[in-house]
Amino acid sequence: MTWTWTWLVAAATLVSALLWLAAVGWAVVAHRPASVAADGPTMELRPEPPALVEFLTGGWEAGRGAPRATLLDLAARGLIALEQTGPDPRHTLVRIRPAREEPAGDLLPYEALVLARVTALASGGVLPVGALARGTEEEDRGWWRAFGRAVAADARARGLAEDRYPARLKAGLTLAAVLPAALAAVLFLSLAGAGGWFMSLGVGLVVWFFGTLLVSRLTGERETPAGVEACAHWLGVREWLARDESFTGLPPAAVTLWDRYLAYGAATGVARSALAVLPLGPRDERRAWSTYGGGWHEVRLRYAPAPARTLRPPRESVRLALRRIGSASIVLLLVAWWHTHPPTVIRLPVANIALLVVELLLLIGVLMGSRWLWTGRRPVIPLAAYVYGGLLAFVGFTGGLRVSGEWAVPPQAVWAQLPPVLITGPALLGYLFLLATALLDLSRRAWSEGEVVRLRTGKGLHHLALDPGGRTAVTAWPVRPGLYGALREGAVVRVLRGPVLGHVYEVVLVTPSPQGELFPAGYAQDETADGEANGEPAGYGPGDEDTGPPAPWAGVATLFARGDPKEFLPLAEAARIVGTELREAEYSPHLGIRTYDTADGEAFLLLQTASRALGRRLLATHKRRATPVGAGAADEAYLRGRRVVLRCGDHVLMLQLPFDSDHSVLPALAEAAARRMVSPSP
Repeated sequence: MTWTWTWLVAAATLVSALLWLAAVGWAVVAHRPASVAADGPTMELRPEPPALVEFLTGGWEAGRGAPRATLLDLAARGLIALEQTGPDPRHTLVRIRPAREEPAGDLLPYEALVLARVTALASGGVLPVGALARGTEEEDRGWWRAFGRAVAADARARGLAEDRYPARLKAGLTLAAVLPAALAAVLFLSLAGAGGWFMSLGVGLVVWFFGTLLVSRLTGERETPAGVEACAHWLGVREWLARDESFTGLPPAAVTLWDRYLAYGAATGVARSALAVLPLGPRDERRAWSTYGGGWHEVRLRYAPAPARTLRPPRESVRLALRRIGSASIVLLLVAWWHTHPPTVIRLPVANIALLVVELLLLIGVLMGSRWLWTGRRPVIPLAAYVYGGLLAFVGFTGGLRVSGEWAVPPQAVWAQLPPVLITGPALLGYLFLLATALLDLSRRAWSEGEVVRLRTGKGLHHLALDPGGRTAVTAWPVRPGLYGALREGAVVRVLRGPVLGHVYEVVLVTPSPQGELFPAGYAQDETADGEANGEPAGYGPGDEDTGPPAPWAGVATLFARGDPKEFLPLAEAARIVGTELREAEYSPHLGIRTYDTADGEAFLLLQTASRALGRRLLATHKRRATPVGAGAADEAYLRGRRVVLRCGDHVLMLQLPFDSDHSVLPALAEAAARRMVSPSP
């Protein structure tokens, strides 16, 4: 009867799980984007940008051609210039134009991402298209997620796309996963017996967790009626462009003649040659671009192995070699003594036990001293244990001997000397070689100067590639993490390195890297519910006259700048409210963060400001599970623990105190700040 019930529950569990998986499969198939037919060939352009066109015609998801089409569109709009310097389209330069008339409001977030990527890499406002490949695969995935999310958000904002899987559908699938989870728990309980109810509950929760995890992976976009209309129109534009047989072979520099049509041709997949020339993606780990010595040039990379003797400082190698040479020498001296004084006869019982105990103690001490020299650790407790245990065993053994006699040591016993020699001899030679190379490395180390063309981290190893100029191939050296952390690609540095072991002793910065980040200044990468990076641009606040982006970003300054929090809460006002002497400390203009410290240098009050999209995200993040409070002129304010966040117009300010401070002053600080918060900028 028990087995009948168990088999019944097992069958019900299997059937319910299969039905639930079938429901998930139905949701995937039923909610996939529909196929759209072209309206017919047309040359008329709609207002959608090329990245959005690629999203619509590519199955309602942004493809790898979208950033490249955006780059061509930026060139067509005059924000950058593409100049071909030779017969090969790959010999094309991207030139950043310092003066642009593009209104900041017309530059969309994903267009700003592409422009930031190009601007960050340019040296003297110029870079070859081959140098557009930037960042490791992980960094490129983060940049690509931010770009794709920005394109999808724009499509939803324009009413061209919607969530592929509605919230009600996901909620229903999550709730339906309870049935197979509950049956799995009952099945485990029937197998384990009454005592396994707690484990059965855990089994049910695990099954339900994996079901909800699968539901959370159901993401994407699908069409709306407006999106279908726009997609059909752009498919017609693709047909019109494809009629020109020469269009597929146009280089990127042809944008000066074809204007935005080349960008839309790239977005629809017609301008294949232009797409192939623009490598917007992860970098090639075997090649790098450098400007050291004048002009852009490509260098090939090889990565040197990273044995312990290279990463270890040579002075430590000298100490290690001396210790282990001494340890090996002790063992070899014992073998040599045995070889020169071989025992011929062993007599039992032992007549003088006290003498043998002393000899045993000396032998153990010598061997343990050899072990200490080899490992560098002082085995005080192990030594005592070994001596005490050895003495007990020896005395007990010899005291129990009741026989007399002699045992002649055979000549073959001489071979017992061979294993210590075969093991210790090569080790001795190896550490003699290590000692010689470490001393030579210390005496012949020299400085070299060049540009850091590659920094790579992987499998716990850090490599630095330095281009000294005039080279077509360079070797990336392994370096210690302490030297690696402060470096950036593009910086000019001086490196002190040994020629024998290849150890990098010191790295001195000569010229900071002119390269920027993959994300523009002020572009925040926040963790979303599914753990992926998401970026949104911040707006400008007051007080950024001297901290705004550099000249190439003048046209989009109001999109990415932040305000100085002290404009909203001056130091004197904050000190008066909290009743403590404060002083200004760290200020990060591109993060909009300022810190006020106490007189003894401890951080006391942290202020962060943001505007527009980033301000909305900052407010949404901190108001969760917070209590609404009144803050004078603020539109809204929320208090939670040691933190208060308030909004006035488009500007958001967050104030944070230490854990051990008086948090009751937060409402007064928020009210004082609200009086100074400016209204939204036009």
